[in-house]
Amino acid sequence: APQEHEMAKWILMTLYLCLAILAVRYASCCLKVSRADELLDWLIPSLKVKESLEDKNYPPYLDGQWQVDGQLKKILCDVDESMADLGSSVTTEVSLTSDYALLNTKQQEEPGSTSESSQEVHEFQAVVLTVQPAPARCPRSAPRTPQRFAFGLARYVASLHVVLGHLNARGALTHSVYMDTWGYTWVPWFFMLSGFILCAAELKNPRQEGSVEYVARRLVTIYPVYAFGLVVAALLTSQGPPPWVLVLQAWLLQAWVPVITEWGLQMQCWFLSCLVLYWAIFPFFFRMIQKMSLHQVLLGMVLAVCIPVLYLLIPDLFYGKPNWYEHHSWGLMRDGTDALVVMLKFHPICYVHVFLLGMLLAQFRVLMAELLADVEDLWVVGISMDLLAPVGYLGLLLVFNWPMVSPPFAKLSARIFALLPLQACVVLGLAGLDSFPAPRLASLFSSFNFLESYSYCVYVMQFICMTLWFGEDFDLSFFMFLVATATFVQLLVQTPSDKLWKLSPTQASWIVPTVMSLLLVLISTWRWRGGQDHVLPDLIQGDGFLDIHLPLRMSAEDWSTTGGGAFINPSATLVDESRLILAARLHRRSYRKSTFENGTLLEEIWFSQIFLGSLSFDSEDWQALNASGAIPGGQINMRPWDGLRMVDSKPWTYPNMCYRERWLPENKTMLRFVVTGPEDPKVFPLTTAGSCSNSRADCWSLREPTDWCGKSPSHCETQCNSRWCSHQEVQLAFNSYSPKEGKSCDRRDVSQMFLASGVNVRHPEHVIQGRHLRCGQLDHNEKNWIPFQREGKTYVVYSLIPHVVRELADTGSCGQQWRSIFPKLEEMQSRLLEMAIRGSAQAVYVNAPNATPHLPRPHYLALFHAADLKVRRYAHYAYRFSPKPPFQILQVSKVLPLEMLPAMPGAPAFAFASGLVVHDQQVILTYAAGDREPRALLMSLSRLDDFFK
Repeated sequence: APQEHEMAKWILMTLYLCLAILAVRYASCCLKVSRADELLDWLIPSLKVKESLEDKNYPPYLDGQWQVDGQLKKILCDVDESMADLGSSVTTEVSLTSDYALLNTKQQEEPGSTSESSQEVHEFQAVVLTVQPAPARCPRSAPRTPQRFAFGLARYVASLHVVLGHLNARGALTHSVYMDTWGYTWVPWFFMLSGFILCAAELKNPRQEGSVEYVARRLVTIYPVYAFGLVVAALLTSQGPPPWVLVLQAWLLQAWVPVITEWGLQMQCWFLSCLVLYWAIFPFFFRMIQKMSLHQVLLGMVLAVCIPVLYLLIPDLFYGKPNWYEHHSWGLMRDGTDALVVMLKFHPICYVHVFLLGMLLAQFRVLMAELLADVEDLWVVGISMDLLAPVGYLGLLLVFNWPMVSPPFAKLSARIFALLPLQACVVLGLAGLDSFPAPRLASLFSSFNFLESYSYCVYVMQFICMTLWFGEDFDLSFFMFLVATATFVQLLVQTPSDKLWKLSPTQASWIVPTVMSLLLVLISTWRWRGGQDHVLPDLIQGDGFLDIHLPLRMSAEDWSTTGGGAFINPSATLVDESRLILAARLHRRSYRKSTFENGTLLEEIWFSQIFLGSLSFDSEDWQALNASGAIPGGQINMRPWDGLRMVDSKPWTYPNMCYRERWLPENKTMLRFVVTGPEDPKVFPLTTAGSCSNSRADCWSLREPTDWCGKSPSHCETQCNSRWCSHQEVQLAFNSYSPKEGKSCDRRDVSQMFLASGVNVRHPEHVIQGRHLRCGQLDHNEKNWIPFQREGKTYVVYSLIPHVVRELADTGSCGQQWRSIFPKLEEMQSRLLEMAIRGSAQAVYVNAPNATPHLPRPHYLALFHAADLKVRRYAHYAYRFSPKPPFQILQVSKVLPLEMLPAMPGAPAFAFASGLVVHDQQVILTYAAGDREPRALLMSLSRLDDFFK
């Protein structure tokens, strides 16, 4: 039962998380008790596992910075204990070997001193130690570590917020809130944090390293887990980027090439490309910042926040509109605007100022401490520092939860500059001033510093865990799974790799990426099917079928008018056996924020418009299509269906349509979901021969063939004042939010089915009305009906379980209804309770006994899908039903082999079947891959029949 599965999931995740916590607590002890450390040292002597597990009991005055062995530590601790109760410094002599002595004294040779005397001094030396009284006895069980900034908890929470943002973007959260949409803003904060920590460490202990050495040493903190994530992601996916992209990713160059940034493996790791650049320039900028005065540092901080405004201002002036970046849809690279948006979001150059701001904060911290060193009333300084981080967090929480205070054009501005002052307050407030007491919030957070090493693993492993997740909902149990998995990755991947890398950082920094390049290319050759994760090949040859890209195109004028987008859910039908009619939906998403008197309006807008096109085929064209997937002319020109009208003659566009909205009183925000036009067309024939309509407006009701008005087109139009409906015209069913038509949208903010009859594809501007099909529930979403023609009348399959078929009346209401049951389909539904079984494309009549040996009699062929809408997974099937009432289902096929793509990185790959054509015992099944690419599956009717075994 679902309840039992849910309970089992929670129990399993709780045990998994507890196991991870125990592993963190007892991993070292278990390694020592089992003597596995000795085995590892024998296998890799240079790893020195056993030595690394020794307790490091540094006395307080060593501050955990000298590397000494157990003998010296014991002597110094003994000295420390004996002196602990004295009130003044004590001088004592301890006999040590000269190796230890050289740690405390600096041998200075007088001019003329001989090497022999130097050697004698080197052999043995008495060391004089000045020991200050210690406030506590030398620790025995836990090593004393140097003072660390209290960033561990802050980093971990920020990483989890990023994960929430990605889950929200893919629509995976069952209960999402406005704050979830701001997860992306923490990635620039990581840049600031990196600049601050590195500069603060360098100011304390300058190393004077070159760029190459510095980058090689720092790579150990990011590359092992990143490489592990790349390999796992490559093994989990069946399609991915081409080999040259994988090589760029192995060398951390993906953010430099906008074409691939959004579609590489583990795309969320784009920020690592930026860090490599920042580490390379760090030594140069550190030498500059180290010499800056306080006034220069303050000026630099102001410039770091203000200059990036030009990143948006200059394009605004060029494009002439402030929301120019909304033209970009994720993963599409159509023109220079798309490339510019991707660069502003991900390119390393666009975040250099954030890293430098972090470095300037570190210098500011030191200079302010020096300036305030002689101030007597330090309580003012203490209170100010105590309030700094809370004020920063409070400001961020206001932005994340109160839309009225969010920055304009936040999708870009919040990344680049708008939130930097608040994020800087958080960094400085958690670090405190140099040599001053730690702020209170930092003292509280310091207990969670151990989380710092795990936060990066949470960030890297998020998409992998989303792919592996087996639960129905991405709730708290998923985060338990993610946290536990990240913990094991830190223990089993990062910790051992850290020791190996440090054996030779410079060599490791080029050997490991080289090996990763070869490994990823081998995996792509062995595991993948030749396609890319963001673009499928134009032609894919399968076992008895072809899968081709449908080259749907629009004119530059239409592109400019509509704003562009992706053609999805194509539908097709045949007219005259030689003319292929196509309809497809142009789709893209955008977001908009505005304010009104009582609050804020947040709109999620789905741009949707139906486009129409046609192709003429001769016999050679059909042969070429079936043999090689060749399209006559190489492309299919599509035009917008501008002639569609509502009953009140208004255009079928927003704001003439209803929309869905929800009021959030806690932050005075109205959430509105808008679809701007009709969706998901299904095109099918109107009539096999020309007929005269009973109406002047459309072809809903056709006269009988023997009717006096149907003698000829001219006779129908002039003598009977009616419309002649040509056999080249089609019917087009679609779903849409209800037209307003002067009525309230209360309980009408749902999608409904509509039908337009007599659509002239060659003249899509001709006015035609869409009529509401009132066969279903008017206050619930209605879609995915299967239309078909039978003996001059139009029918729809309303549902699959039970199989309900309804005849459409002239008024749009439903006439007679037939209901039947197919036991095997019901059995399938009982096994897949979480799946919704729904219709897909239109049904077509088939009568080819020789090509359908598993059903050698006339029947209708149609498609349906089983959908898990929580994670957007679809499985598509063909089915056959009787051509006579009650239209009983006769057969159901196996799953059809449609190519799939994710709508965005980390989201499940899917496809959606939307059209079906049968011509001369050949089948054309049209569909969309990932809401991004129109495609067609081509096979013979006999090959499709094999799926019904």
